[in-house]
Amino acid sequence: MRFISGRIAIGVFLLILAVAFLLNNLGIGIDINVGSIWDWWPVIPLIIGLNWLALSFRPVGGDTGRRVFFSWGQFITGLLLVAVGVIYIGRNLNLFEVDMIRFWNIFWPVVLILVAISLIRGSAVAGRGHTAFMGGIEQGGKSPWKLESGSYFAFMGGIDLDLTTAEIPLGETLLDISVVMGGVDIKIPRDLAVVYEGTVVMGGVSLAGQEDGGIFTGRRMEHNVKEHNERLLRVTGRVIMGGVDIKEG
Repeated sequence: MRFISGRIAIGVFLLILAVAFLLNNLGIGIDINVGSIWDWWPVIPLIIGLNWLALSFRPVGGDTGRRVFFSWGQFITGLLLVAVGVIYIGRNLNLFEVDMIRFWNIFWPVVLILVAISLIRGSAVAGRGHTAFMGGIEQGGKSPWKLESGSYFAFMGGIDLDLTTAEIPLGETLLDISVVMGGVDIKIPRDLAVVYEGTVVMGGVSLAGQEDGGIFTGRRMEHNVKEHNERLLRVTGRVIMGGVDIKEG
């Protein structure tokens, strides 16, 4: 369930800004103070933050056994964005004065610490390693191939794995994935059991419709997992400023 995405919020703001510039430059109708419109840019994080807060409480599960899932990562992120929006709107309208320099001086070092901890906690995986700098890693497609446990690392790039044509071995297969400023797309067969465990810093993760994200979030997700599975794909991930999308093919 989505309400107003960040893309829509930014798009509406830019549209209003563009129309104001156009009317001002053409001298049409009313006198518009284009500069004052910039004072309302904090509406963008405010709307996105409210959206994150709403999404932090959502139902999961099928028709039976539905429950409300709480995402602390989305909730904290939503609170932070709402606070930033309210504070900057108040400052721009001269309603109150808050010194944000100290906040940002603390915020970014804390984010870097979380990034470092996330990368250091990477799992040791026996198998082939795949690395890409400022590029991408792609496996799968129309030709059959054999999936094996291994590690994947991409910096300023992406990882794209298509498992729908892969020969998946019996038992558990482990993929350890680390991405900095990039994304991970994994396409899985419809009957494959998948367990995802990982952390995301300033990004999001989606597994067959289950979603989580925020400034920092860690979560375990399961899909098609039963008491006994012939084949199980276990994905451990660390994504910095990006996203993980695991979906059925």
